[in-house]
Amino acid sequence: MLDRFKGLQLNFLHGLLVVVFLVGIACVEWVINLTSSQYQQLKSNRATTELVGIRSQMEQLFGEASRAAFAFSSYFSVQPVTEPVNTRLLAVSILKESPVVKRVSVWRNQDLLFAYPITPAMTLWTSQAPKQYDLTSPVAQLFENYQVSSPRLLENGALALDVTLPIYTRHFTFSGFYWGSVRLLVDISEIMRRVREGSAADYELALSRASVEKLGEEVFLGNPDILNTADATTELDVFNETWQIHARAKHTNTKVSGMGWLRFFGYAGVIVLAAVIALLSRSYRALHQQAQTDVLTGLLNRRALTQRFKSLASRNDKPLEVIYIDLNKFKPINDRYGHAVGDKFLMHVASILNTYVNAKEAGRIGGDEFVVLRPLKTSELGNSDSVKDIVEHLREHPFVFEKGELTIHASVGRAEFPAEGRSLEELLHVADERMYEDKNKNA
Repeated sequence: MLDRFKGLQLNFLHGLLVVVFLVGIACVEWVINLTSSQYQQLKSNRATTELVGIRSQMEQLFGEASRAAFAFSSYFSVQPVTEPVNTRLLAVSILKESPVVKRVSVWRNQDLLFAYPITPAMTLWTSQAPKQYDLTSPVAQLFENYQVSSPRLLENGALALDVTLPIYTRHFTFSGFYWGSVRLLVDISEIMRRVREGSAADYELALSRASVEKLGEEVFLGNPDILNTADATTELDVFNETWQIHARAKHTNTKVSGMGWLRFFGYAGVIVLAAVIALLSRSYRALHQQAQTDVLTGLLNRRALTQRFKSLASRNDKPLEVIYIDLNKFKPINDRYGHAVGDKFLMHVASILNTYVNAKEAGRIGGDEFVVLRPLKTSELGNSDSVKDIVEHLREHPFVFEKGELTIHASVGRAEFPAEGRSLEELLHVADERMYEDKNKNA
């Protein structure tokens, strides 16, 4: 029972070693993942905060263009017939106050009436004539019913879009009728340049808008990869459209710095803890073995021999032979050759006994006294063959050392369980008496 309990303790330590190792690794990875997740969340929150400011700045710049278009539309709705010089002065004033507007043009129905500034490449600065508004639609009567073109590249490589607003003349009835339209060329590249000089200096930006052809968002400005790797995304109201603005931090790794060191020290800690448990298990096993074995010979000691006897005797009371062995003339060996040779002699005897029986069934209970347990199939009371066999076995394996050769002489006594005793002490007592009878005969 005690051996089983100690075996369970060793198994527990081995299981604990495996559990600590696996749980330790899982904990290290969990901490790393949690730290990385919190870092990414912090990074995303910061990007979202910055993106709110970026969106506000962009909406302000687009708002200036919207107010410029509304000012022109209002002017011509009140004075549809005006002097060109006054129109030009108004255009110069608007472009000065709204630097993202690069061109203003006025259309009478679908005929170009006025444009400022006038450039040689009119086709590059002005796209096709605006479509005439639906006069029957109530929405068409609104002053802020913008038409926004798709972004396009200009002659100078900048990205821009056309914003068109209808012009209605005002009568005393305020019903109005369609007169024409005002068109502004809004430089998106200029807006992005101004934004990047401000709060967006640390971020890569991309703009996207809904695309029917691509059935989703189409990036028309910036790196398309940002769409899938953005730290933050928000909506941007541009005239009567809704765009998406995406931001990704510059010069930052997707992984948290120091995670390699955290993993290294975490694994090192797990390994150290596992090593400590392994050493405890090894020490416990060594102590258990020392408590069960003779220090010099490695055979079972008296305590372990008793436990082994109980284990063998509990098997349905089958016969069990107890052989008591006492070495003859051992003291003269110690006196003549020294204790070092004497110890080697005892170790040699132990190795010979281990070749005769199982290592777990041979023990040393005194200086030169050994005991062998041997299970029997049937009772052999009165049979001394086993005694003769072991005596001959010892004699056939002399101890050889640097000063010569020593034959092993022994006196042997035998007792049998359960006929001659139920406990090891009783059987040893019987075997000891017979051993002394044998010793007296040999003397």
